[in-house]
Amino acid sequence: MSLALRCALWGGAVLLCVLARGAWASGVTVHYQIVNNFPVKYVAVDMHDPEVVVTTAVAQPFPNGLESWSSILGRLQPDAAINGTYFCMHTYLPVGDVAVNGQLLYRGVVGTALCILPDNRVYYCPGPTFGNPDWTGCQTVLCAGPRLLCDGRVTIMARAEGFRDPHVLGSASRSVVAYCNDGTLLLITVETAISLDNLACVCKNLGAAQAMCLDGGTSSGLYGDGRTLTRPGRGVSTMLAVYGSRERYLRAAAGCVSRPMPVLANLLQPERPDHVDRPVLTWHPFTKDADPVVMDRVVTLNTGLLHFVNLNPARTVQGVVPVTVEVGKDARVTWASLRIDGQLRAMTNIWPLQFSWDSTKESDGPHTLEVSAWTQERELLAKDVRQVRVQNSATVADAR
Repeated sequence: MSLALRCALWGGAVLLCVLARGAWASGVTVHYQIVNNFPVKYVAVDMHDPEVVVTTAVAQPFPNGLESWSSILGRLQPDAAINGTYFCMHTYLPVGDVAVNGQLLYRGVVGTALCILPDNRVYYCPGPTFGNPDWTGCQTVLCAGPRLLCDGRVTIMARAEGFRDPHVLGSASRSVVAYCNDGTLLLITVETAISLDNLACVCKNLGAAQAMCLDGGTSSGLYGDGRTLTRPGRGVSTMLAVYGSRERYLRAAAGCVSRPMPVLANLLQPERPDHVDRPVLTWHPFTKDADPVVMDRVVTLNTGLLHFVNLNPARTVQGVVPVTVEVGKDARVTWASLRIDGQLRAMTNIWPLQFSWDSTKESDGPHTLEVSAWTQERELLAKDVRQVRVQNSATVADAR
């Protein structure tokens, strides 16, 4: 049976269990439903209400740390909230672009973007995997993914968006942000394991035309009506916070970024319009799995721009290996990436890059570490490659 047919048949299988319309905030309501046999919790936000504000917020140590769910809720006092984008489990750096209050704070490399303009118009746009997006005119930008629905059609291209993690590609508990043609934004959690295809059908049967995943699994969290509806099992790096009145938002706005941070771009500059119609970005067709690094252009490499500090290719390593990469002064460098045996392990726009490599999770033998420096336009500026031998078995080779 085709996915489209399953969605159509399941459309009649939406069972309303409880509908709790919280009066704590105008334009914001909490709902519980069984959809296609999956228990669903969601907060509905009326984006046509001029008092409503939906904003990205970041953890206190962002971009290099997490904040507990109770702490960030206590700081921001939102009327509703859902966890945000994915992050590296080693460095805590987010995987996608993040803009708060019209200021671009971080550039990532994968995903789809939720874009909200100052007048509450909502768009879903291709993220940095598909080029160098310009978020000018956006007040809120959060890149996560993969995309589930595009104009009411199931559109899942997880690998093309740069996702490789089996926890994302397989079945897991999920968080989703979806949008209906009537102007309702849906913050959704499904606490039972669900595939991307089934999740897309759930969103479609809730009336959504656009939808994308946020970080899921133990990161999944939802808040509304003064209580936590889905509690995450760990801290969060980012969140989407909802305020039912602009007065409440203005009181909390400064806390959305709780410490001074470098601003990569001011998206709402006075000399520009207060808003734009829609970021001019289109989906690109892919005939094979696309890697965000493989797709980038390469310029003449500067071999002296970056290097591993503490990895001697002549020695054997074991246990947890500290990896440090120094990056030279070059205004063109905006981020660096670390790959081990071709797999992306860390990304950063803060120097030096520091990463704790647990070599006990690797097989004994030679392994290749590659660090690369990139421009804002995803041009490769420099790379350094080292091969080291891992030996964690009982018989440890001489570490000359």
